[in-house]
Amino acid sequence: MSLCGRILLGLSAATAATAATFALAPVALAAPKASKSIAVRIEGPNADDIREDILSIVPETLGVVEPDAFSKALKSAGQAKPVGDTLVSKAQRKKAIDRIRKAGKAAKAEGVIYGVSRTNKKKKKEVHLVYVDENAGDLAVDSAVPLSGSRDDRKKALEELLGPTLAQIAPPPADDEDKAKGDGEGEGEEAEGDAEKEGGGEEKDEGDSGTGGKRKKHEIGSALFSVELGVEFIGRWFDYSDPRTLNLRPYGVFGQPAISVSGELYPLASTDIAVLKGLGITAGYARALGLNSAVGGGDPISTTYQRINLGLRERLSIGEKSVLGISAGLRFLTFEIDAPADLARTVPNVSYTLFRAGLDGRFPVGPVALGLGAEYILPLSSGPVYDRFTGASVQGIGALAGVMIPVATGIEARLLVEYARFFSSFQPEQGDPYIAGGAIDQYLGLRLAGAYVH
Repeated sequence: MSLCGRILLGLSAATAATAATFALAPVALAAPKASKSIAVRIEGPNADDIREDILSIVPETLGVVEPDAFSKALKSAGQAKPVGDTLVSKAQRKKAIDRIRKAGKAAKAEGVIYGVSRTNKKKKKEVHLVYVDENAGDLAVDSAVPLSGSRDDRKKALEELLGPTLAQIAPPPADDEDKAKGDGEGEGEEAEGDAEKEGGGEEKDEGDSGTGGKRKKHEIGSALFSVELGVEFIGRWFDYSDPRTLNLRPYGVFGQPAISVSGELYPLASTDIAVLKGLGITAGYARALGLNSAVGGGDPISTTYQRINLGLRERLSIGEKSVLGISAGLRFLTFEIDAPADLARTVPNVSYTLFRAGLDGRFPVGPVALGLGAEYILPLSSGPVYDRFTGASVQGIGALAGVMIPVATGIEARLLVEYARFFSSFQPEQGDPYIAGGAIDQYLGLRLAGAYVH
């Protein structure tokens, strides 16, 4: 009996220990499904731009193998040199396709989009694309996309060619999987699924933010920088209102050529920081070439026209392609006639230091884009012509309009019209040597320019 009691006591202790073990063991969670990814490689002219266009149509649930990793895998597979036109020839490309397939497997990719940018026998530019997966049969994609149209046309053609294959291999979104699971589970499991769905939604928002933060090369709404160089034909008209003395000379000129260069830099364009990624530094310079002035039939007098802009601009994307800009900064505008002393007291020389703040927008209309802008200009200093008058008060406004025409990837032609108007009022006193009610100073620039957007 004593032995039986000890056996029963031992079994009871073992049972208790086992129960404690089950109580403390962590709940086993199902392992997440392995994500799917593809590799994308393009050879030839504009390869980077074409690859970016392809990446823009890849579903969010499909990963992309890093280019360096796939390059190493391709070399290891025996394809160290570019494939070139061999990819187009079905009779000659078997070895190259086999090496691409081997590299894709080594890089753990579901398949490889491989393309060659080239000029075909008809002297037309195209990119020939193939999709190589682990199956040795016919290729799911084996065709060319023309490169002669606009970038939007190219993206549309790439979507039509690659879209069905990418959609077929891409995993469904997390929300769709949760919904499918919830249809066949119990009430408690549905609650748990809803919680996971909410969590998944938050992760999706972060992912969307990250995707939004990824800079799209050569697009004005997410460009790292842009540079514009052009020729500007300038005009200036200065006139007095209600002049009372005879020493007040109006001035007018139009069509004088000037060089113009400007640029924008967005240092944090590739980040996800909501405000800072759109904050840019702007600068511009313009100067007239060979400008002379004359009084009546007198000798030409050397004249200087110069404009310098410095500022900050916040870039905001509205819609798919439209961009809104909010800017503020300084402008230094000089118009000086190098007249002799007796004449210098009557010519309208100015040397403005201006604070400016404004709005501008860029809106696509078919294949081109329209630009519109307006700004308020506050003179901080005005120059000699205003120093002659008692109680001079000066303010200004500006406007901009133009058309931007795409020429090639990242390059566009621009036709811009820029206008600035300064209006002033004076409070003359009896005995002043210069007496007028005010003045209007207007500037017009017609600019033909080329721009590069990166």
